[in-house]
Amino acid sequence: MRKLTIIAILLISSLGFSQERNYSFSMEEAVNFALDSSYTAINSRREIAKSIKKKWETTAAGLPQIDGVVDYQNQLKQPVTLIPGEIAGGAPGSFVPVVFGTKQNMSLTGTLTQLIFDGSYLVGLKAAKVFVDYNENTNEKTLLEVRKGVINAYGSVLLTQESVAIFEKNLATLKDNLKETQAMYDNGFAEEEDVEQLQITTSQIQNQLSNSERMESIAKQMLNLALGIPVDAEVNLEDSLETLTTESIALALTETEFNFENNVDYRIAQNLTEQRELELKLEKSKALPSINGFVNYG
Repeated sequence: MRKLTIIAILLISSLGFSQERNYSFSMEEAVNFALDSSYTAINSRREIAKSIKKKWETTAAGLPQIDGVVDYQNQLKQPVTLIPGEIAGGAPGSFVPVVFGTKQNMSLTGTLTQLIFDGSYLVGLKAAKVFVDYNENTNEKTLLEVRKGVINAYGSVLLTQESVAIFEKNLATLKDNLKETQAMYDNGFAEEEDVEQLQITTSQIQNQLSNSERMESIAKQMLNLALGIPVDAEVNLEDSLETLTTESIALALTETEFNFENNVDYRIAQNLTEQRELELKLEKSKALPSINGFVNYG
């Protein structure tokens, strides 16, 4: 009875899990889903977060630094020093044992350090800002690539599905023709070559249909990878080729003038140029003095 209960629970869980793997997207919904959930987009956002934290680390290096040290000593056995007894009023030639210091000792020291001037620090602040800008532009480019990948994968699935539908119709038509031609040949109204030619053509279409079905399966898996979902998940495509073609024509008619300064590749190139300039300034700044101030109290 217990085994049956466990099996029933496992079946219910597997059914619930399989239901969770069903998705339905239009083209725009698929793009938005991928921008939020794809592995590439997630890693890109993490790089931005890392660069922002690195910027704050660089900034914090120039802020006042406070260090505190507590030192505690407990001498389990204090050293004994022998001094001449005459000092303590004793007989000449005698020695008196004396213990110097205390058995327990504790000290507290605080140090405040402030960076006053450092050329490398100033260059580092600018470099940290440029690095954040670079990661933000890289993230924008990554999202564009994700969007492009989803659109291509979405279109590939629709194309392969259309190919499968066309080959299925052609195959059904050829089978009907082959059946009719075979019947005519059996009754002496057609040549054997006609039947053989139709058989060869039917076999070729059948092979092309099988290839298209395999390509459809691969295209669906590629789309799932682009979306960031399991490759075996079922995805229903709400848009059709006709709808996407109409939207593409409408977008082409409303396309705005190209401005190279708004291009993400141009901005990334600008970031890389700024980084090289800052590297040169960093080398020059090493010849400048570094000034630090500190206050120590104990």
